[in-house]
Amino acid sequence: MSDRMAIQLQKVSVFYLLMRAGRFITILTILLFVVARSRAQSPQYGRTIFGTRDGLLSSKIYTLTQGQNRILWIGTEFGVSSYDGYHFTNYQYTDSNEALGRILTIMADRQQGIWLGGDKGLFYLKAGRLRKISIQNRPSIAIESLHTDASGNIWMGEMNALYKISAATLGSFANDAPVVLNIKPYAGFIKRSFSIASDNRQNVYVGSHDGIFKFSPGLEQTELIWKNPDPFQHVMSVTAPSPDSIYWNCLGHHPSQMINGKITLRQSENYIGRTVFTSHGKTFALTTTGVALVSDSVRHLVSFGTEANNAVTALVDAEENIWIGTWEGLFKFRKTSFRQYIPEQSVHPEIFSMLEKKNGDLLFGGNRGLLFQKTQQKILPQLHIPPLFKNSEVFCLYEDVYGAIWAGSGYEAISRLKGNQVTHYPDTGFLKDNNCETFFPAPDGKLFACTENGVTVIDPAAAQPMTAHYTFQKEYARYPELFNCFHGDGANYWFYGSQGLYLLRNGKLDEDMITGMPVKNLYINKIVTDRKKNIWVATFGKGLLKCREENGKLILQKQYDSRNGLPSDIALSVLVDKNDQVWWGDYMSVSVLLNAGDHEQLTTYNEKDGLPSSYYQTLKLEQQKDGTIWGLTSNGLFSFHPDSVGNNALQPVLLISQVKVQDSDFVHSQSPSLSYKQNSVQFVFAGVCLSDPSKVKYAYRLIGLDSNWTFTSNRIAQFNGLAPGDYRFEVKACNNSNLWTTEPVQYSFTIRPPFWKTNAFRIFLVLFISAVVFLVYRRRIRAVKASASLKQQLTELEARAIRAQMNPHFIFNSLNAIQEAIVTEKIDAAYDYLSRFSKLLRMVLDHSEKNLITLANELETIRLYLSLESLRFSQSFNYKITVNPALDPDDIYIPTLLLQPFVENAIWHGLINLPGEKRLNLIFEETNGMLECIIEDNGVGRARAAEIKQQKLGAARFESKGTRLAFQRVELLNRERKDSAHIEIIDLTNAQGEATGTRVVIRLAADLMINKQKRI
Repeated sequence: MSDRMAIQLQKVSVFYLLMRAGRFITILTILLFVVARSRAQSPQYGRTIFGTRDGLLSSKIYTLTQGQNRILWIGTEFGVSSYDGYHFTNYQYTDSNEALGRILTIMADRQQGIWLGGDKGLFYLKAGRLRKISIQNRPSIAIESLHTDASGNIWMGEMNALYKISAATLGSFANDAPVVLNIKPYAGFIKRSFSIASDNRQNVYVGSHDGIFKFSPGLEQTELIWKNPDPFQHVMSVTAPSPDSIYWNCLGHHPSQMINGKITLRQSENYIGRTVFTSHGKTFALTTTGVALVSDSVRHLVSFGTEANNAVTALVDAEENIWIGTWEGLFKFRKTSFRQYIPEQSVHPEIFSMLEKKNGDLLFGGNRGLLFQKTQQKILPQLHIPPLFKNSEVFCLYEDVYGAIWAGSGYEAISRLKGNQVTHYPDTGFLKDNNCETFFPAPDGKLFACTENGVTVIDPAAAQPMTAHYTFQKEYARYPELFNCFHGDGANYWFYGSQGLYLLRNGKLDEDMITGMPVKNLYINKIVTDRKKNIWVATFGKGLLKCREENGKLILQKQYDSRNGLPSDIALSVLVDKNDQVWWGDYMSVSVLLNAGDHEQLTTYNEKDGLPSSYYQTLKLEQQKDGTIWGLTSNGLFSFHPDSVGNNALQPVLLISQVKVQDSDFVHSQSPSLSYKQNSVQFVFAGVCLSDPSKVKYAYRLIGLDSNWTFTSNRIAQFNGLAPGDYRFEVKACNNSNLWTTEPVQYSFTIRPPFWKTNAFRIFLVLFISAVVFLVYRRRIRAVKASASLKQQLTELEARAIRAQMNPHFIFNSLNAIQEAIVTEKIDAAYDYLSRFSKLLRMVLDHSEKNLITLANELETIRLYLSLESLRFSQSFNYKITVNPALDPDDIYIPTLLLQPFVENAIWHGLINLPGEKRLNLIFEETNGMLECIIEDNGVGRARAAEIKQQKLGAARFESKGTRLAFQRVELLNRERKDSAHIEIIDLTNAQGEATGTRVVIRLAADLMINKQKRI
């Protein structure tokens, strides 16, 4: 170490000894100085104090840190608390019910895990699980410092040593098994490690009793870079923005700084240091009275005065809020762009008017006719100027082209200040005992003075400046107060006040109203216009009105009130700033409308943002030429520049903290599958914005239910009675400056349908119904088939019965013929007849079992039958059978013995009674796809045959059944197949109408065999 360094250290040591001896006196002096200066300090930060009544585990705080999700972690006497801006979550015991005790240090790693160190050892918190970490061969340790370097390694300082936990070891914390670390003191460093820091080149610095030690990356060896001259005053904290810039703070001393090896003690008579830390590229020091910025000097930022007697830890969060942990609670200092002023040396803090003079001076009008001027950061009364009014308020101020200042009062008319001389105009015939709320300049240089009984015209150049007065067209019992004037397009001048809007016409104030606003006598406080020619009207009771001027009328376009985002329905004043943004205020807040139109944003500021906290009775908004906006209230002033307001450029960190199912079950995993009974889902979320969480807004939707966003300030979204299906919950948030998160946070889940609504059940149901239908169908088919079979059997039995009736009839007739031949002793004929009859009988018996036979067999039977009948009647008739050569008799099927009854009738009833030549023709041909069988005789006809039959003895007892049975058979055929058979009997006559025979036409389907499935 160089001689120069040794001398410097000796000086520092002597200074420290002196400081120890006089600490009490110094602290007392500092406190008195701070209290004395507290009134003069400008309120750059708004302060909030949190304690156990707010949910904090303990008001005795030892350490603070902020995690990657910007949640604040507070180490207390009994454990740790986390704060997301809305509420505190406390952890006092591990998962195995072991008390945490006093937490002295907290660190967040890259895996969103939280490390806790304290008197009872080391703990690890992640995903709601809190476990104790043990070190092998060390049953008890006390952790005082934790730090993570750029490589993700964990550095841990305790009462007797320094440890390093490699990033690779952290993977063992993922399972549920107890974690026991097998580590040893790093580089053999067995000194008490109060503080740990690292620079941008991964050098690690440790503060101890002996001084500050440095560990270079990759080298397990230590280097003492600063030796503490007083080991009893240990190094409480150390921070290293770079290897060439190192800061530290010893117990009870001022912050020290090493720049390129040169040590400088950053002492100040106002502060004694507690700890130093780096944030946002700057180095800060926590002192006994507040937080200061350390650079070439120690510059005060915030002060808590005497409200905390032991400040232990501090940090500047990601949004540049300053947090201080004390033994009296948690202090939050939020930077604000609003600066408050209280007029000094005045018992009347009211400010009613403002004037920016041509030379840039700011004047303010107060009560009792007083004028105040802004001097540096103070509002001082201008005592060298006589009061403008004896008792009244200075409601308005105006500087004319001659440099004179005109003032309007509450009830003492008008005054003029020229130089230091005040001229009072109490009674000019126009303004006796009158008020004057404002001066409005006309294009000709004259002024419109708005009063409570009309408008007075003032000519500043005239010897008698009150030149004219415009009264109301309407008579009033009590005249309205006029607050100001609005100059529209052309020559339109509207004056407005406590009873509405008045248009100046022909020297009279004529009542007018805003088209679209039902209230006629609207209480109007201020009217301004923006660059887009929108007209903004501040009202009492109807909020802020956006209007347009059309054809000499004000047309309402939109109303802003408590229904669409305003804190109230009262707009005391309105102003359009240099950025064309609209500002207005009520009794407790100031609001701004950005981008008025389709994408407009509305933001409100109140006492948490630095506005006056007291309830003020009046408010006017005025603007300087440089854009600074002033709020004039009954409790003083505040100012801000619109470019510095609402500049929180950090999106909120959005977290879904809870997903509740049926108000009881908690779902932590993504994409859970819920039963159909778990169809009520609640999401609890938080947008972490520590600057002002009350201004955080949310938008959420549930894809699968509705694709439209729901905008709200509530942090809970409840969905009840959800139908089965796939859902995706999406939520986004905006911070206190209306900056929205880029992407929404998503949570997917599925509600399973009941088993009777699943596809598997539907398939099963379809298969089951199909099986039932199939079985019923098969059963029905079987029943139909059985019924059809029964009908077929009945039909066949009926046909057989018919044949049984027909065959005996034919046999009976044949036997009669044989008997007749025998009786007449025609032995040869009888023998031949009997031989042919027996052959015919065999054929009939053979065909009797068949429904259909071939046309060839039927023709053979007919020929045999005709031959028998010819023998019987001694060849007394001729017959002829003609078959169309195109027909194949072997392939055509006809009903058995269907033709025989008609052939028999032709012989027995037609030809037998005919004298002379007897002819019988049988013709077979195909017509229109039908087999046509024609049986034609030249007999006596049916009518004559019936007469002859009636004349025979016993004719009444006998009935010809052959043709009747034939018709029944045809009917049966048509039952099975419609229009498959037809019989037509035609009586033949000559030109004189005399009977010449009978023709029977039988038409049969040519494919009867196919229809009968060849049942031969």
